[in-house]
Amino acid sequence: MSIRVLGICATPVKGETTNTESLLDAILDAAKARGEDIEVEKILLSEKKIVSGCDHCNFCLRRQTADKYCSKNDDMNEIYPKLKETDALILATPVYFGRLSWLMAQFIDRLRCFGEGKYYGIRGPIGGILKDKVFGCASVSWVRHAGIETAQLSMLSLPIFFGMIPVSGGGGYGVGGVSASPLGEKVAIKKDVFALNAAQRMGARVVEMAQIVKAGKEAIRNQK
Repeated sequence: MSIRVLGICATPVKGETTNTESLLDAILDAAKARGEDIEVEKILLSEKKIVSGCDHCNFCLRRQTADKYCSKNDDMNEIYPKLKETDALILATPVYFGRLSWLMAQFIDRLRCFGEGKYYGIRGPIGGILKDKVFGCASVSWVRHAGIETAQLSMLSLPIFFGMIPVSGGGGYGVGGVSASPLGEKVAIKKDVFALNAAQRMGARVVEMAQIVKAGKEAIRNQK
């Protein structure tokens, strides 16, 4: 059974491998290991041009169509179709001041068109394009008690609002990692064995749940 898993990395750091991307990679690698028919894709928001968050212009409420998600013309228009087609979504953010990064907040705000949109919204003809998709999240902070869970709780508002299915890496809200190290040391997250083990579990669980959802829907269709 083919399953698509989309990972979104929201570190603003460009041009080098980061702790957040490394933790997301661990989740996606574990998902990919579940079978040859598992397709994974990673989007680095730092490489995309996203002009702003949502300013509630209400274009999506009044004029959204199948081809026009949002009034803004930027790289979110490349991401929206990928969100529509994926079976599972994983968000990963660094922790800034005890919360998610501004880049992740901006991305989440721009998903309003999937909640309130005339065509793709929850009350639209489709009934919510993100409904029943599997959801996981990960966050990385400098030290253990610096906002890992609060950042994840912000991201976990998505599955509640959109009717998605959240899963964890076991023993917490999502996958949380610590990157404390001397300033010259890069990608210290790779030393956090607990986080990497949780990433393995989340990657496997995301695929398992997506397969259950897909098989269940197919079974229901066959009964009709």
